[in-house]
Amino acid sequence: MSDKEQNVTSSLHSENTTFDTPATNTMPEKTITPTPSIHNQLDPGPPSASDEPVNALPFKELIIVFVGLVLGVFLAALDQTIVSVCTTKIANQFKALNDVAWIGTAYLLTATAFQPLYGRFSDIFGRKSVFLFAITVFLGGSALCGAAQSMIMMIVARGISGVGAGGIMSMVMIIITDLVAPRERGKYQGIIGAVFGLSSIIGPLLGGVFTDHASWRWAFFINLPIGAITLAVVVKVLRLPHIGGSLREKIKRIDFLGAFSLVAGLVLLLLALNWGGSVHPWNSGIIIGLLCGGAAVILVFLLIEWKQAIEPIMPFRLFETRTNVACLSASFFLGAVFFIVMFYMPLYFQIVRRRSATAAGLEMLPIVAGLLIASILSGFMISKFGQYRPFIWIGFTLMTTGIGLLTLLHVDSGRGPQIAFMLIVGLGIGFCMQTILLAIQSSVATKDMAVATANATFFRTVGQVIGIAVAGTVFNNKVMSGFAPLLETIPGIGAVASNSSLMVNFEPEVQQMILEIYMAAIQKALTVGIPCGAVGFLCSLFIIQNKLRSDTGPTIME
Repeated sequence: MSDKEQNVTSSLHSENTTFDTPATNTMPEKTITPTPSIHNQLDPGPPSASDEPVNALPFKELIIVFVGLVLGVFLAALDQTIVSVCTTKIANQFKALNDVAWIGTAYLLTATAFQPLYGRFSDIFGRKSVFLFAITVFLGGSALCGAAQSMIMMIVARGISGVGAGGIMSMVMIIITDLVAPRERGKYQGIIGAVFGLSSIIGPLLGGVFTDHASWRWAFFINLPIGAITLAVVVKVLRLPHIGGSLREKIKRIDFLGAFSLVAGLVLLLLALNWGGSVHPWNSGIIIGLLCGGAAVILVFLLIEWKQAIEPIMPFRLFETRTNVACLSASFFLGAVFFIVMFYMPLYFQIVRRRSATAAGLEMLPIVAGLLIASILSGFMISKFGQYRPFIWIGFTLMTTGIGLLTLLHVDSGRGPQIAFMLIVGLGIGFCMQTILLAIQSSVATKDMAVATANATFFRTVGQVIGIAVAGTVFNNKVMSGFAPLLETIPGIGAVASNSSLMVNFEPEVQQMILEIYMAAIQKALTVGIPCGAVGFLCSLFIIQNKLRSDTGPTIME
């Protein structure tokens, strides 16, 4: 390496200066002077031994911080699903049933659109400050949701919550990379993945309990005490690199044009995907216009990132190595499979098996069990042996097989097949979820660690949105085609196509026909996950194994 190259590398990685003296609670504060990124510089490749930060916290403090971070992940994942069973009562109370979809849409739009911004912002303003911002915004939005006095106030508050929630998951993973060496990272991220899956499942259970026995407002207020613990832990115990420079200098480093174009383009695309096939037909002018407008704005964003941005939100060098492209692609298809299963299996239990929302949540426990087992097991095995690719391959194989088996369920399927098939899917998701993230983290330089982590999480979220949009279109088309022959012979049956609870008004023979129609539609929707899992497996074959080091020296701490 030439002297010039060495100087550039040293400058880019200046925040990871190491000391021979172990870190203690009395360590004097160190300031890192930011160095602007070199535009269009080639990716220096996987971090070297002197390039990667490692835990400089005493083990006791590390565990306290980790618990606080896990609680943050718990909140973000819980909030995605806990509201799902409360929306009807919220809409009825505010007499705004026509606007009920916006409770979920507002959150989805802001969470997804702002998610990729957090990686670069954490490089500019520091991990701790950006994480505190995300948690504070999320809790502020939750408080406003719980105190909402109108549907408009609720929708706006949900959008605010989404802005914060979009950064929580990414920032937790980024902070873990600053605290824990790569070899040990697997077990921590495995536990985080298990908590993410667990909270996603128990969300509807808690939402049902609050709605039925207390008030829907507690589905939002529950975030406040838990979030307060996270804030206290982060403020008091977490010590991370302090980024030097004035506020004015930091603001100048922000890629405002890139951030604005990315958020605007994603909002347009997400609106189209959310409305298409439900609010408006896919071939309607408004959906086509939103898709074309969103694609055009995203193209502008890419041009800005390529030609103009000094510190891009989505650096093009991330896509110059096959491992990064494979990880981002695999993360996308993982998100699609995960949400298809998490959305349509509860529908199977509620509509076809006629379970309550709370009971349907309990029926999903096999997926939770599989996810918990696989996430934790894979994390500890990776820490022990340093190999992560086999777990990704096994995960996609189990996931694809499991969702294929779920399409074989029928109206009268027994409890045994249901549990077994969902357990297989849960194991597959658990083996993949955090392992893919670890793979991309091990393939980028330290200066790109934050943006790589944020973008991997972002790609998974986009996969969830697109997967559920495609599956939703397939589901709706199958339902409509199933009811079409019955519209002329059975009066009033058309209403059941949009409200399955109305089937109790018909004779048992007709109810059985309705169940079969919905069962066929759910099978078709689940079938969408099979090619997603298969393509995800093919993408994972291109991931290269990088060595996971177990120690590299301490990092500068506040």
